[in-house]
Amino acid sequence: MVRERSIDKKENQKLKADVEDLQKYIEDFTTFLPIAVCDVTPIGIITFVNKALQELVDYKEIDIVGEPVETLFLEKKEIEKILAEVSKKEIIRNEELTLISKMEKKISVSLFISSRKDKEGNFLGYFLGIIDISELKKLQEEMEAKIEERTKELREKIEELEKINRLTVGRELKMIGLKEEIKELKEELEKGRKTKEFGNI
Repeated sequence: MVRERSIDKKENQKLKADVEDLQKYIEDFTTFLPIAVCDVTPIGIITFVNKALQELVDYKEIDIVGEPVETLFLEKKEIEKILAEVSKKEIIRNEELTLISKMEKKISVSLFISSRKDKEGNFLGYFLGIIDISELKKLQEEMEAKIEERTKELREKIEELEKINRLTVGRELKMIGLKEEIKELKEELEKGRKTKEFGNI
């Protein structure tokens, strides 16, 4: 009996050490992750944020854990709608939303949400992966502005060429008209000369 208690105690200590190792591993891994990660309850309350998310929004873990997840986003109704969809679809990728930092800086992000379930399939909440795409959006806006500017320049050149073309065609038509008039005048002169010559005979 004493021996059994001793074995149970050793097994419990080993199990406790294994759980602590696993917790430490998960903590180290989530701290290492460059992607902002957040764990949310079924009713939308934040239970965990990793270091990357804390740095992105300038909040400490203590400030944000226990808060509703929509406090992080500009599009509050949209995030509620997405969470409702995830409970049916299980995963949603690449939703573009705006994250709000502690200093109220707006950050364009791509959001990945997965439902979290236990081994029996009971719904436990959500995992959120948040990728900062503000630099990408800025680059996209710059490219769009350049394309718009280049398109405007090309449009102006096309209009200029069309104007030159109209003037050139106009001149050509005038030249054709003048040539026709000269031809007609020559013909009339020729007729007049022939008539005069015929009259003199």
